[in-house]
Amino acid sequence: MFAALFTLLTLPALAVGSAAPPLTLSDSQGHVSRFKPAAKGVTLLNFWATWCPPCREELPRLDAAQRSGKLKVVAVNVGESPAGVLNFWKENQLGGLPLAFAHTADLRGWPLPGLPTSVLLDAGGKVRALKFGPLTAAELEKWRK
Repeated sequence: MFAALFTLLTLPALAVGSAAPPLTLSDSQGHVSRFKPAAKGVTLLNFWATWCPPCREELPRLDAAQRSGKLKVVAVNVGESPAGVLNFWKENQLGGLPLAFAHTADLRGWPLPGLPTSVLLDAGGKVRALKFGPLTAAELEKWRK
């Protein structure tokens, strides 16, 4: 227990203006790749899980933001099986939202305080904004600009 706490306390803080650490993601078929932000504009990484009520409440807003074309959003599921998540995706009609998967080990260097956590990255991979908890419609609108 103390080792886990020590590890959390010694992780470098993810802060606005800092470079995002490397991130390895997989798709629903298990193909693994290193995440790269959009070449132009900003990319919103949203870390979430199906068991998280605030995450489920936020996803339709993220889907609408992605569909608007004004903001690239990637929904990063943390630690769940793709099969169950894909069923959830279909049931909730979230087909416009790109989906990726991360295992806890893939998130080393990404000190997430909990779920949902959203990180806005510029094209160079720098953190432009951070939010722990669900994004409101007003916050999403601000992040689009």
